Amino acid sequence: MDWQLIVWILVGALVVLGIIGAVVTLATRASMRRLAATVDERWASLAATLERRRSVAEPLLATASEQQRSLAADAFTALERAVPPSAKAEAEAEVQRALRPLVQAAGAQPIGSDAAEARTALAALDDEAQARRRDYNTSARELNAKARRFPTSMWAGSVAAPREFFEVDQAGAVAEPPRIQF
Repeated sequence: MDWQLIVWILVGALVVLGIIGAVVTLATRASMRRLAATVDERWASLAATLERRRSVAEPLLATASEQQRSLAADAFTALERAVPPSAKAEAEAEVQRALRPLVQAAGAQPIGSDAAEARTALAALDDEAQARRRDYNTSARELNAKARRFPTSMWAGSVAAPREFFEVDQAGAVAEPPRIQF
């Protein structure tokens, strides 16, 4: 066989491997960018849901004592200022602790009152926030796992940073058992 033919075959093979490598790299980077955008979108949705709680809780705060209103206002301010998921989770736990006595007091209000409707709206908002939290955490877990796998791990840091999970400490919620009234 002619040595020039062997050289051309090797050069052609290297060019084909280079093209395949470039296509895989570009496709993986695009996939990581899309996944990072999805995680960011879900985080924004979760943060907006959490921050809507103040407007929903207004009827409960109207009947609260000055100390409870001040505590709730501080908790809501901390929630609005918190940016990373860990800080937002701590602030969310504070909001839950501040609202818990007000929600329990609203349980004694007659059905149809503003406080009872606010309690129902807060329960629905909590359910929505839990669903959005699960969506965000699932997307963040998927992004973090993909960033650890080869070949994505080679350039994952330049495309998308690993994301923290949003986990609210529910220890305070479990400390007091639920009350059942018939």
